[in-house]
Amino acid sequence: MQWTTDVPPAWVALVGVTVWWTLGLNAVIFLAGLQDIPRELHEAAMVDGASAWRRFRAVTLPGLRPVTVFVVNATILASANMFGQSYLITAGAPADQTKTAIYLIAETGLRQFDMGTASAMSFILAACLMAASALVFGAFRDRSAR
Repeated sequence: MQWTTDVPPAWVALVGVTVWWTLGLNAVIFLAGLQDIPRELHEAAMVDGASAWRRFRAVTLPGLRPVTVFVVNATILASANMFGQSYLITAGAPADQTKTAIYLIAETGLRQFDMGTASAMSFILAACLMAASALVFGAFRDRSAR
């Protein structure tokens, strides 16, 4: 199997490198979020007789909601800005099928000298990322506040 010249394996390689690239920071952020959950909440749940699974669902997950929103949103934004991996690993090959949006914008503006089109593409990408961020915030909205 050729990891950088066949289409499905090339995307698997690019996604794998990107996940590896963002995994460390996300783990540190989640660890900080776990340390921010008050121990008293877990102790109160244990006194009430909650199992470990129930404590995880009722205390830990709701406590990690803001951290999860941040990590998901930051990961989506970082993945949308994936340029180096595609440029260095596959150079857009095979047949330009592994070119990312940022790669295409950079190529249009800096190689083809079409700054107007590259600027328009950037604005469309920014609008799509704003919509994705709004969807993430909507998906993780606290529904119990209503």
